[in-house]
Amino acid sequence: MAPDAENPPKSTQFDPPLNQIKQRAMGELERGDSRWDVVLETSTDHEVGAFRGRIHFISGNLHRLSGWIFLEWDEREVEVRFSEFSAQELWNLLNSLEGG
Repeated sequence: MAPDAENPPKSTQFDPPLNQIKQRAMGELERGDSRWDVVLETSTDHEVGAFRGRIHFISGNLHRLSGWIFLEWDEREVEVRFSEFSAQELWNLLNSLEGG
């Protein structure tokens, strides 16, 4: 059945309400004059019954944001998976978000 005004297509993009978002400071990345605070955001995805997570990098007025790269059954597991990232992997992710 094709979507129409009465049956709009179902959104497949995860976009939680602000009151469902949790964040936790995970440390900072520092290299030369560059310093970034790293924040892990988690949110419940009720549709699949799991927790999603994404990473924020904040430096002054600059803000880089990953996509939802974690999906785990337990919120603590999102933090455990994040802790498996090395500093170099976080720098690589940050650089990819900057486009180079």
